[in-house]
Order: sequence, then C-alpha cells, then structure tokens
Amino acid sequence: MELLYYFLKVSTCTMLFFGFYLLVLRKLTFFRINRFYLLFTLIISFIIPTLHFTVERELSQSPIISTAQFPPDAEISGIGYQTPILVGNEPALEEGFDYYLVLPYLYFGVVAGLLLFASWRLLQLVKHTRNSVEEVNGLKIVPKAKGFTNCSFFNYVFIDEKSLTETELNILLKHEEVHAKQLHSIDKIILMILKAVLWFNPIVYFYDKALEEAHEYEADEATSKNFGTPEYAGLLLRLAISKSEMPLVHNFVKSPIKARIKMLFNSKSRDMKKLMYLLALPIGLGLLWGFTVKVVAVTRSPKPTKEIKVAKKTTLNRHLFGKTLKGRIKSILQTEVGEILNFKYNETTIEIFNFPKGKIKVGEELLVTINGTVDDITVKDSKGNVIKKLDRPCYGMSKLSRLNGDVLYELTTPAIKNQSSPKALNPQDVPKRE
Repeated sequence: MELLYYFLKVSTCTMLFFGFYLLVLRKLTFFRINRFYLLFTLIISFIIPTLHFTVERELSQSPIISTAQFPPDAEISGIGYQTPILVGNEPALEEGFDYYLVLPYLYFGVVAGLLLFASWRLLQLVKHTRNSVEEVNGLKIVPKAKGFTNCSFFNYVFIDEKSLTETELNILLKHEEVHAKQLHSIDKIILMILKAVLWFNPIVYFYDKALEEAHEYEADEATSKNFGTPEYAGLLLRLAISKSEMPLVHNFVKSPIKARIKMLFNSKSRDMKKLMYLLALPIGLGLLWGFTVKVVAVTRSPKPTKEIKVAKKTTLNRHLFGKTLKGRIKSILQTEVGEILNFKYNETTIEIFNFPKGKIKVGEELLVTINGTVDDITVKDSKGNVIKKLDRPCYGMSKLSRLNGDVLYELTTPAIKNQSSPKALNPQDVPKRE
C-alpha cells in the first residue's frame, strides 16, 4: 500500500505542475526555460513524496485529572468478562485471495517489460549509427532511405539525401545541429525511463509530448534566424509526410507542423513575462507542505520556579553547624528538586543538599562547610502551585571546595546568624549514627 500511496502522490505532483505549464507557460516563447521547467518538475515530482519533515506546535495545557464517582452502594457487575466457550476441532475458514499482494509484481513486471523493449530499440538505433560515412560541423551523417529518416540521435543525423535539395539539406543539418548541441537526446532517454516507471499515469505522456514540442520550437527558432522564416516554414510543409517511428530520435517534422509554423510567426514574449515562472513556487511549496510536513502537537509545561529555603530551626544535629568537614562523596541521589550528596567523613555518612548541581562526581574528596539544614524545597509552576517538594530534611552548605583550594560553591549570605566561624571538625566531636 505504501507504494500505491507514493505513486498517487507522484501523480498528483505531475498533474499540478503540468496543469500550470499548460495554462500559463506553454504559449511563452522561452523555449529553453520551458524545457528545463518540464524536466525539473517531472523529476522533482518523484522526490517530493520521499521527503519527511516534522514541525512541532507547542500547546500550553494544564493536566486534567478526571475521576469517576460511583454511588456508595453501587455494585459493578462483571459483564466485561465472559467464561470462554470451548469449541471442538472445526475447520478454519479459508481466507480470500489478497489481490493487493499481486499488484507490486504486476507493476514491476510491466516496468521491466517496457525498459527491455526501450533498450532493444535503443540498441537497434545504436546499430544504425555504425553506418556513418561523413562528418559535417561535428555531425555524423548516416545515409538512410527507409524507416526513420531525416532525424537525429545525439550527433548522428539520419538523412535521405535523394529526397532533399542542397539548400534543404543545409537547413535540416542546421536544425539537427541545434538538437545535438543542446543534448536533447538526453531528455528523450530520461523520459523513456520515467514513462516506464510511471506507465499508468497519462500525465507523463503529455510531459513527453510537451518536451518534444519545446525541443522543436527551440531548434526551429535558431534555424529560422539563419535561413529565413518563410523558407524554413516551406521546408517543414514539404517534408510533413515523413514520419519517424523511432521514439528516441528527433524527427525534422515529427511534431505538429501547424503549431510549429504558427510559433515561428508569433511575436516573442517580453522578458518581464519570465517572472511568471515564479508562480510555480506556491505549487511546489503547497505540495511540500501537504506531502512532507507532519505537524506534531507538543505540550510543554511552563518552566517551574524553584524556591529554596534554609531553615533556622533545625531538625538535624546542630553541633555540625559552622564546621568544615573533610570527606568523600559516597553517592549522589537525584531527586525531583535537586541533588542530595551522601557525604562520608570518618565512619559517618550524612546527607547534604548539593547547590552546585553537576559540578562534582562520586568518589571526589571535598571540604564542606555546614551552615544549617534544608527543610523546605518546593518547585512551583507559573501560577504558584506547588508541583514538587523535598520529602525529607538534609544539611545545607555555605561552602564547597576541593582539597587543592578550588571553590565550587560559596554562600555570600549565611543562613544562620551569630554562629561561630567555620573550623575543622575533629573526629572525636562527630557522633556515630545508630
């Protein structure tokens, strides 16, 4: 199914791009720009559905908690559960044939067949190029009186010299020289491949016809400037009955003669009309947005504010206040409101709230000055509602430093006033935990 959706998107892209060309750009005399527009939009139609972009749209939403209330005496029956019924060994129903499984094989089979057929015709064409006997202005002349004639493939020109005068031959060679120099045959090969891949889409055949039309208009314009428009138009009419049956060549009169002659006598489009090609940008952007961009709603809570209070009334041992302890970080406990250090000095381990979060590692030896306890840490949202809270008190610090003197944290305003200056703690002053 993914392959089907992909080709539906490709077909939609080609339909919109070609519709714009048909309604707006086809009558403009900027033939080379039209050629590149057709090639680019056809190729980009295969690329757009493969792109994927995600756009996040932020939603500010408060959590909603709903609770179902039941009457006190209500009884909830177990109707949602039924005793399983055992069934004997009955034959399983046969599943129907899934035709969707065959579609990919059918599609790729047709693609392979078309590519093989086109390759065979290409080899037949290359085989005829070995008969070239003369080179004129970089063109290799291949005499050919039957089949596809008066046409070109790259710099090989197949000519029925007996049916042309010398003047007509010069005009035809000039026309085919434009095809060769502009590498129009590469466009034909690209369309051959894309038609095989998108064989079920009629738009791709309109692309092929429009691109060949642009090739001929471009060559007609350059040739008529050298030989005159009336003479060139007369040659087109005389050779109109000669048709090519080889799709990979550029036949001198393959495209509709009436349209080509009419275009020869049309006035040239003004340069200002080149701005009309920019009108295709909204189509491309619309297809990109519709097929490649996925909008994802993201709910983000307002950034919470943290309030930390160091209590003056303590619930822990006050004898550590003002003391500087030397010890090692045994572990770091990550809580909803911050980090709590399990600080071990001598044989005692205490919990200290870590104000310089993320600056220390487990196993480091540090000097910590205790200045009180942290009893109350709350995290509030933008409306002042408490959303997180410290679940137990721990010691607070006024200074944290490494043994080499590097200060990691220092409190400028002490939490507890009238306390003695910090001093090193003797091991005998430290009580053992039970």
